[in-house]
Amino acid sequence: MKEESPTLSHSPEVPAETPLAAQLGHEMKTLHRYISSRVMGAMQEQLHDDELSFRQMGAMHQLRAHAPLSVSRLAELTGLSLSATSHMTDRLVQRGYAERRENPEDRRAKLLALTPRGLELVSGMDRRFTDAYREAFAHVSPDAIQAAIVSIQAIIAELRSEYPDLSPCQKEQP
Repeated sequence: MKEESPTLSHSPEVPAETPLAAQLGHEMKTLHRYISSRVMGAMQEQLHDDELSFRQMGAMHQLRAHAPLSVSRLAELTGLSLSATSHMTDRLVQRGYAERRENPEDRRAKLLALTPRGLELVSGMDRRFTDAYREAFAHVSPDAIQAAIVSIQAIIAELRSEYPDLSPCQKEQP
């Protein structure tokens, strides 16, 4: 016997006939508004403290997820021009966050990877994000949090199934 889905209440801004995926998008946007100031504040503080741009941090997340990378592949992943990516990686290398390695398949080419210092910085950003989310959800009931966890895990499982070649930008950290 098929279980009945709970009746959804609709936000006043979203008509009831709106497709479910669009309704979820609206609700996620609303949730983001509640937590973005905490999350963005944590991120901006870290970027300011470490004198990094948002694009540099994005590149570091890509390096953590996909290293070693060529400069051209990093440019594709970040959506920056090859020239801008090259200059950005020069700064990351100079500051000790990334390193160039010889490409074993082509000695003329170099590959980029995070240094231990760069990995620690990105991991620190993850901790700040997690702390910001924890603070934002501190006053939400355990039942609501548990229901959200179950629902989000189900959505992630379906996304992984539908898009097996895509993964979140970051690798899971133990």
